[in-house]
Amino acid sequence: MTASTPPAPAFPPLALSVLLVVGGCHGQSSPNAAPRAQEPPSAVTQTLDIERHFHGDALALANAAARGDAVEVARLVRERHADPDAISNGGLPLIAWPILQGNAAGVRALFDNGADANLAVPGAGTVMVWAANAKDPAILAAFLDHRGDADARNRDGEPLLKLAALANAWDNVRLLVERGADVDAHSPGQPGDTVLGYYSAGQFNKAQWLLEHGADPGYRIATAPSPERVGAQPIVENIYWWPVNAGRFPQLAHAQQRCQTLIAERGFTMPKEPAHLQRLRASQTGAAGDGAAAAEPFDARPREAALKDRLDSR
Repeated sequence: MTASTPPAPAFPPLALSVLLVVGGCHGQSSPNAAPRAQEPPSAVTQTLDIERHFHGDALALANAAARGDAVEVARLVRERHADPDAISNGGLPLIAWPILQGNAAGVRALFDNGADANLAVPGAGTVMVWAANAKDPAILAAFLDHRGDADARNRDGEPLLKLAALANAWDNVRLLVERGADVDAHSPGQPGDTVLGYYSAGQFNKAQWLLEHGADPGYRIATAPSPERVGAQPIVENIYWWPVNAGRFPQLAHAQQRCQTLIAERGFTMPKEPAHLQRLRASQTGAAGDGAAAAEPFDARPREAALKDRLDSR
């Protein structure tokens, strides 16, 4: 996935390390590239010193929520007037602490005592950005149950679906779609930068689910260095031509066939195998190394016949 990144505001190093977790997809080269490794929340909790962000009653509230102590959360808000929507000078919202600790009960306790699921966080977007990256989908569910916006975006305009996908949080992707997120949401100026575009690069079990929930595979390339790529449909190409070793991954191969059937039913016919996928197929079969020429074009006739048989049998 690609992203255009405007100049970021200055953040203290500690707060920036947290933002990198919730916005760590910057620099992705294409919708078909493997995601860049992101620092897991568990690693952040080992380096994040919560006492550098909050003090007094706010610190006590953050720690009570991180423990899931609903009684203490309610007491601190009621008696000590601790603010569940507090944001530190370093840009860390208080509710991020129980999220990073993986405590859904603590998150719900904050909501039960007035926390805003759509709280704006300068330099990050809203607190929904943290929720979309949570490893436990119960945390995101708590936000959505309290009117969290499933179509919220981070500071660069990237949708929550993209953030969840790049955080390897598939359960969160599904939850967002089921709760009304635009399944075709894309980054600004990147119409092909959708979760279907991302998962169509080999994760066909997920691509199948998205297609079954209305995702549109029809994006066409508008401009490209190579004129022959203008008008190409990379998602359709991936679904028809992405190489999958059916012997090693039979379920994935079956999901790819199911994706092919789903888009064929919508009128998307099999395109010519693009050169970059020929090269990928060659590299996976050992026919070519890095930088080698593309493999010989694949004989599409058996594949087309098998697809026709699947359609005729429906």
